[in-house]
Amino acid sequence: MNLFFRSVFFAPRVSLICVALVSSNLTGVALAGPPSPGTASLSLQQAEALALTSDQGIEAAQHRRAADAHDAGAADQLPDPTVSVGLQNLPLDNFSMTRLPTTMVAVSLSQTLPPGDTLAQQALAADARTAAATADITVKRQLLLREVRRFWLTVYRDEQTVALLRNEQALYRRLLSSAQTSYSAGRARATDLVRLQVKVAELDDQVEQKQGDASATRARLARWIGDRAEAAWPADLPAGLRDAPQGAINNQPELAVLRAQLGEARADIGVAKAAFKPQFGVEVGYGVNAGTMPNTGSIGISMSLPIFSGERQVPRLAAAQQRAAAQQLALDDRAAQLHAEAQSLERDFTSLNQRIRGYDERILPQLHQVSKLAQSQFGAGGGDFTAIIDAEQALIQGQQQRLDLTIDRASRLIDLRYLLENPA
Repeated sequence: MNLFFRSVFFAPRVSLICVALVSSNLTGVALAGPPSPGTASLSLQQAEALALTSDQGIEAAQHRRAADAHDAGAADQLPDPTVSVGLQNLPLDNFSMTRLPTTMVAVSLSQTLPPGDTLAQQALAADARTAAATADITVKRQLLLREVRRFWLTVYRDEQTVALLRNEQALYRRLLSSAQTSYSAGRARATDLVRLQVKVAELDDQVEQKQGDASATRARLARWIGDRAEAAWPADLPAGLRDAPQGAINNQPELAVLRAQLGEARADIGVAKAAFKPQFGVEVGYGVNAGTMPNTGSIGISMSLPIFSGERQVPRLAAAQQRAAAQQLALDDRAAQLHAEAQSLERDFTSLNQRIRGYDERILPQLHQVSKLAQSQFGAGGGDFTAIIDAEQALIQGQQQRLDLTIDRASRLIDLRYLLENPA
């Protein structure tokens, strides 16, 4: 009689406890608790802004771009003129400046004119180097943002996993308490108690591990954002890690760098072609006669004779053409590679969206229903406590799987944003 009373009295109590646990456990993936009082959470946008203002790699790229811009300003300038001063027709027997009427001091000014349109081609090459340096700054910004986003998402994943594990801890501790009560009533086995005790101990270890992982990632993120890396993390993912970005592969900064380098290579071909033409020089002179003869003036034009082009100009032109061809192939190959990566990521994103929707609309509601059914059967005197444990574990695993899918989708979006977005 006493055993019957205890079974009837405690069974509904166990069912009510489990129902309360499940209703508090089925909360989706945004499981992190509120930030500590007085501590503002660190949004992804804030982390990105802090990193962009403190990264020395971007600052170094900006200096290189400024240097290339200065070089470009002088690329189409003529070479410096040359001034010559000489003493002509000086007699060597007595070194007299007045003995011979042709003895004079001559001053000449000469200017070299590069062959063909060399200067214009050099200017094009310099402008291309500046454009490549400008695009390289954007590449480094994109690479930095991708790395910061990955670190931020890693901390988010660990924090959300810890929140799930803590909910699971609370659940299993309450199940353990209920199992002890049911064991006293003869409705649970000793193996159920041991199983729950082992699970609680495993969860304690998993919480410690994930907290350690999050701490290590925060330390790496602190390279750019300092103490802000220890702030609380938001409970929800930002839109940039949930929604597909807008953009096109043609605007990818890596391709802009390669296009600029191709422009430089083509300008080098122009320089090599210009070398087949003669180089001219202009010289103006003025002679001061030391004797009675009048002062003299002179003017002359010089011209190079590129008659041995097979040994110099032809090989240089061929080399420039080969470099341009290699640069074009590198551009085409990288464009095809990035396009394939973007298509693959977009399809992964679509697939993950569908799977997440499946968990929200079918899997998690059904697992919740199974859990309630197991509790109802146990409360009505049917089934056993093991069925409740299995149902609860399946529900928690389903929530963890949904979180994993959400993180996978966000990871794909980080790579897709790197490919499609072009921050100014």
